[in-house]
Amino acid sequence: MKLLIAFFGLMVASAHAEIYKSIDENGHVTYSNIPSKGAKRLDVGPSRSEPSREGDLKVDGRTQKMRDRTRHKILEEELNAEKSRLEKSRKEALGEKSDPIAAKKSREDVILHEKNIEALEREISNLK
Repeated sequence: MKLLIAFFGLMVASAHAEIYKSIDENGHVTYSNIPSKGAKRLDVGPSRSEPSREGDLKVDGRTQKMRDRTRHKILEEELNAEKSRLEKSRKEALGEKSDPIAAKKSREDVILHEKNIEALEREISNLK
């Protein structure tokens, strides 16, 4: 969820920043305005704060639809990644019977992933 908040913070804070998406070896997705090895540049279109040639600050329908599709795709990808992390944490929680500290950490991870999934699903439902 922190990644999601950071991503949308980057989108709002920058007038015309390039956004890069990278996935590490553990499947964690990171969005950044700084290119890194293996990162893919996302085409999020022009910023709303960037005036058009006519000086109009409104975004045309085509551009907004493109942004909405990109946002929806990013949220869906993040939701799928969270679901995978939840499943992994659940398996770890069941397998950590001999180590109470690791079991507690796994249970906390399960709760965190469940909350992130709820938030992402809520955000996706707001797009429709």
